[in-house]
Amino acid sequence: MRLREPPLHLDLNLEERIRYLEGVNRFVLDALDTAATLGDFQGQINRQGDPAVIIAETRRRLRALIPFRGTAFYLVNDETKEFEPFQIDPPAEEAFFRRATDQLIEEGTFAWALREKRPLIVPCPGVPKRLLLHVMATASQIHGMFMGILKPHEEKVNDISLSFLSLILLHSSNALETYSLYEQIGRIKEGLNGAKNYRNLFEAAPDGVEVLDQTGRLVDCNAMLLKMTGYGREKIMGAHPSLWCPEAGEENSSRFLAALKKEGEREAEVEFVNAQGDRIPVWRKERAFYDDEGRFLGVVVYNRDLSRLKKAEAERRELEARLQRAKRMEALGTLAGGVAHDLNNILSGLVSYPDLLLIRTPPGDPMRKPLEVIKKSGEKIAAIVQDLLTLGRRGVVQTGVVDLNAVVAEHLRSSEHERLCYYHRGVRFRTDLKEGLNNVSGSKFHLGKAVMNLLSNAAEAITGEGEVTITTRNVTLTGPLKALDRIPPGDYVVLTVADTGSGISQEDMERIFEPFYSKKVLGRSGTGLGMTVVWGICKDHGGHIDIRSLPGRGTEISLYLPATREKAAAEKAPIPPEAYQGKGEKILVVDDSPQQREIASEILEELGYRVVTAASGEEAVAYIKDHTVDLVLLDMIMDPGMDGLDTYREMIKVRPGQKAVIASGFSETERVRELHRLGVRQYIKKPYLMEQIGLAIRSELDGEGSP
Repeated sequence: MRLREPPLHLDLNLEERIRYLEGVNRFVLDALDTAATLGDFQGQINRQGDPAVIIAETRRRLRALIPFRGTAFYLVNDETKEFEPFQIDPPAEEAFFRRATDQLIEEGTFAWALREKRPLIVPCPGVPKRLLLHVMATASQIHGMFMGILKPHEEKVNDISLSFLSLILLHSSNALETYSLYEQIGRIKEGLNGAKNYRNLFEAAPDGVEVLDQTGRLVDCNAMLLKMTGYGREKIMGAHPSLWCPEAGEENSSRFLAALKKEGEREAEVEFVNAQGDRIPVWRKERAFYDDEGRFLGVVVYNRDLSRLKKAEAERRELEARLQRAKRMEALGTLAGGVAHDLNNILSGLVSYPDLLLIRTPPGDPMRKPLEVIKKSGEKIAAIVQDLLTLGRRGVVQTGVVDLNAVVAEHLRSSEHERLCYYHRGVRFRTDLKEGLNNVSGSKFHLGKAVMNLLSNAAEAITGEGEVTITTRNVTLTGPLKALDRIPPGDYVVLTVADTGSGISQEDMERIFEPFYSKKVLGRSGTGLGMTVVWGICKDHGGHIDIRSLPGRGTEISLYLPATREKAAAEKAPIPPEAYQGKGEKILVVDDSPQQREIASEILEELGYRVVTAASGEEAVAYIKDHTVDLVLLDMIMDPGMDGLDTYREMIKVRPGQKAVIASGFSETERVRELHRLGVRQYIKKPYLMEQIGLAIRSELDGEGSP
């Protein structure tokens, strides 16, 4: 198809104009015909498949579009990635194309044509000819290069013809790519169809595979099925699947096969029972297979072992439950700790003042008994507040080496235990304490509270007569132990309290450590925090809890506390008041509560100290800059200004080595540790007791003790 330009002469005669319009008309008709034939071109060359046929048809279409003197197709060799001549027409031009290609490659024109991906018309090297170059490529890959020699009179090829040429070569490239892909797929299928490869894949399958005949009996299986069932091949061949999968049901085999032939496939979760009697959860997928004529031949079954998946899912649910429990306890603890801090400040009047007044009241005075009652009541309330602090994990735990057997024995002799026995007259308490029990590191006071609450919980679980057994033992875990929470390997001292009571349901077991969650008679333990306190104390000691219980058969609660090889210190003799009297030293009391400053001042003055006070950390630092004091009694938490740690840091900038004692209802552990690192060794908790505050200050002033 060629479109001649109209003569530029102004005196075109009518005949020339008619010939021009006829040429235009023929070109348009030829272009429309070419466009119409391109509609079936892709499908035609795809069906032919062979690259030689694809290129031959492509050449025919291109020559119908543009009358080339010669054409050459260079295709990429998939192995060498080199361009190789595939079809050259006429063959007499082969030598020319080879020389021209070498020169085009050398001068870079060939590479330019690859990059441009459009038709390029270039002069032939060394001869008066012109070449049309066009890369053969799809969106993903270059497949070759087309080269065509233009006839001498083809001075210009119109844009429409060039566009059709690009379209034809794109179709041809797509066909070559499709052929290459199908050839690869064919080779893969041929390899898979080989008996050896089939067997390798069959044996390597991660699922247990069964091949059943038309009657539903096993004719082949892989190694994984033998492993899952625990049977040998000689035992399993010819057997019905009901041998290892009871749900397969041999008696329903005919009905099962008829349904499967109709449905084609079926899948469900079932349970295997292996040769050892173990039960295995399995996802079983059954698929019928047929011959080329559609006749039913048998069934292929894939069995996937779900044991690991179900175990992982159970562990995930357990971890989520533990996380939720920990978050719930943390939230409740934060609330309880905040309440306890405020209560401690209020309690000082009920605990500290009676202590002070009793010193000033002579024996036989009628006011002594009311004061003692007030003091004991305040101490009981302080114990409840301490439970709240333990729940909030903010209690001040004075650690030391503790003999747990001694803690149990001491509690069994206490008035609290006598009271428990009074309320539960039908309950017998029995001990089985290990001789040579390892020691633990912790707080004797708090561990005693844990024992008390465990015994109270056990006694209240018994209606009428029953028995509570307290056991201690040394345990070494070589691997993790799954309990209420995961217990890591290590050496432990285990305290177990077992009862013969009503037991705990699974639902209640998940909530037994929540504050105020109880199905027992309230009012006897006093706070509703008993088991919550046990949980907090155990965690504060780096321990773990295990519960074993069945409704109607009793409960066994065990605390696993890390063991220590250190020896417990001997019990100290009672300290006389003279040992913690002051000698006129000057004490700076720093507290944001006016009541706390007043109480501390009166106690210290009674003990023989000179006292000055400051209402904030900022005020205390300002005082220290101009005055010296022998010791600072420093409140840990003072809102909204500087806390105890920040205050002490500023003080030692002015007075390096300044002696101090920390005082608080509770503390943020890391900030207290930082104060210890700075040299503050003593810590006392509110509400103040005279002996407690006197001993701490005397010890610090005399350079004794440790944090």
